[in-house]
Amino acid sequence: MKKEKKKINNKKHTFIIYFILIVSILFLYSLYIEPYNLIVNEYKIENKNIPKSFDGIKIVHFSDVHYGTTVNNKYLNKIVDLINKQKPDIVVFTGDFFDERKNISEKEISNINNTLSKINSNLGNYAVNGNHDIKYIEKFEKVMNNNFIVLNNEEKLLYYKDSIPISIVGFTDARETETNYEILDNNINYYRIILIHEPDEYNKIKDYNFNVIMSGHSHGGQVRVPLIGKVYTPDGSKKYYDNYYKFNDKEMFISYGIGTSLFDIRFNCTPSINLYRLYAQ
Repeated sequence: MKKEKKKINNKKHTFIIYFILIVSILFLYSLYIEPYNLIVNEYKIENKNIPKSFDGIKIVHFSDVHYGTTVNNKYLNKIVDLINKQKPDIVVFTGDFFDERKNISEKEISNINNTLSKINSNLGNYAVNGNHDIKYIEKFEKVMNNNFIVLNNEEKLLYYKDSIPISIVGFTDARETETNYEILDNNINYYRIILIHEPDEYNKIKDYNFNVIMSGHSHGGQVRVPLIGKVYTPDGSKKYYDNYYKFNDKEMFISYGIGTSLFDIRFNCTPSINLYRLYAQ
């Protein structure tokens, strides 16, 4: 009996050792490896409202840099290089360039400006702010206004090759300000893209006239357990947090972002940029 108990205890000890070892390896991977494995997710978007002149154009979408967490200027250069490799026609950013936990120096702001100025797009760069950017809104505007068209509850018509445009609408993060969605209250037939930080805002605009939402904020949960999915998402992405949703004639793409929030780890939720190819039906 004693020998059998000893064998059982040895098995328990062995199991505990292996369990601790596996958990430690996974934690180190999620802390030091996965947050830096930047990838590209590619999507095809087809719609009858996309003008023939825009057929085949490429939009690169990135979000949630949270500069100062896992992202420094060296990593930001890597992001810009990957964006440029896609040869984008349009680049869009959907908020949280900064992180409210990190105070960024003026020297770093200068470095960020120099790095973002290297983004190459044929038809322009567009951005909206996120909830973390509100605390450093002056720095956000200083960086973004030099390199993007920042959309604060406004719409821009973008023309290419002929007289039929597409529409790009951007909304300021709704958590800190009253957002006026009534600018969507018209009957235009242009292909309309909405840039918004928090995807749960979809429920407030779902009955308006638009075709696609590009959003961020959820980080995909940042930690995703196989067969279960996300562990936690912040307010503003409790209902919508996965990378794609289809609502009848409307679509929503959510970037899982690049940086980190709350904890500087990622597991089964690789940092990424999105590449959309638009096709006229």
